Amino acid sequence: MPANENIVELKIFDFDIEHGYITDKLGLKPTRVWVKGEEYFFGDKGEGIKKARENNYWEYRLNNISNDWIGDFIDKFIEDIILPRKDALRRITEQFHTELSIVQYIYDSCNPGLYFGKKAIKVLNDCGLELNIDLYVLSEADKK
Repeated sequence: MPANENIVELKIFDFDIEHGYITDKLGLKPTRVWVKGEEYFFGDKGEGIKKARENNYWEYRLNNISNDWIGDFIDKFIEDIILPRKDALRRITEQFHTELSIVQYIYDSCNPGLYFGKKAIKVLNDCGLELNIDLYVLSEADKK
């Protein structure tokens, strides 16, 4: 049985400053960036559609391949990445669209569930972070 893929990301969109400013303020090296106007392909490069990025983007991402409960992974991200940068994040979220994104590709289960305690909700609120959650149930159990 394949393991689930769990992704937690801090994403910042729609800014007109250098990416390095965000990197310096947060003390995090981004895992992905793009620049407004940069060309990319949607679909297969040979036959895909060529598009241009509509905005600047900065992302810090952690991946976890595991069938452990995703809530522990999210809590650790909030504790280790978000909480120590609460003040810097607050200043950034006042200026730019910023979110905590959670994505789970579920191969081993058919009943996803997430729980955010008061502390986690307070931290996200204090930082001004929006929350985006995507769950993809791909297990065999849902096909029976």
